[in-house]
Amino acid sequence: MPDREQIIKRQKVLADFGEFALRNEDLDEILTEACRLVGDALGTDLAKVLEIEQNGRSVFMRAGVGWKPGYVGKVHLPMNERSSETYSIKVAKPVVTNDIDKEDRFELPAFLKEHGAVAIVNVPIFLPGGKPYGLLQVDSREPREFGEEDIAFLRTYATILGPVIDRLHKAYSLKEALEMV
Repeated sequence: MPDREQIIKRQKVLADFGEFALRNEDLDEILTEACRLVGDALGTDLAKVLEIEQNGRSVFMRAGVGWKPGYVGKVHLPMNERSSETYSIKVAKPVVTNDIDKEDRFELPAFLKEHGAVAIVNVPIFLPGGKPYGLLQVDSREPREFGEEDIAFLRTYATILGPVIDRLHKAYSLKEALEMV
């Protein structure tokens, strides 16, 4: 159970992120800041946002913090039946792996181990109306059991991200349409 200080820190992170997202129109900056703040609040140094690609068969690492150069904005992962990302989206719930060396439900990408990830949590991000956008993932280099309070915090964050992403997608589409006129 987080102590009072941790709870206050997490509430401040959510408020700070909300204010940042309202002032900013750049989706990549917003998603990167989300990753930074989530990682800081949970004491992990690896976080990422994976976006479902248009083909629906893969995800793209759209934003992230803590990853070596050449990963964020470049990595594409398949969404297959042995993917924790696919499963998390399918069941519309967070998926936790406390120790990737002991994980037998899913095939995890090799780059997680390359970066020293030991424990991971996937939280699906849904747009208004329930359409899946992707996932917010937090990866710990230390053995860790993500508790209910961690999952609740991440779910709240993902719930905030959905409408922010939707707003920016609509603003971009409107801008494109106006430029064509």
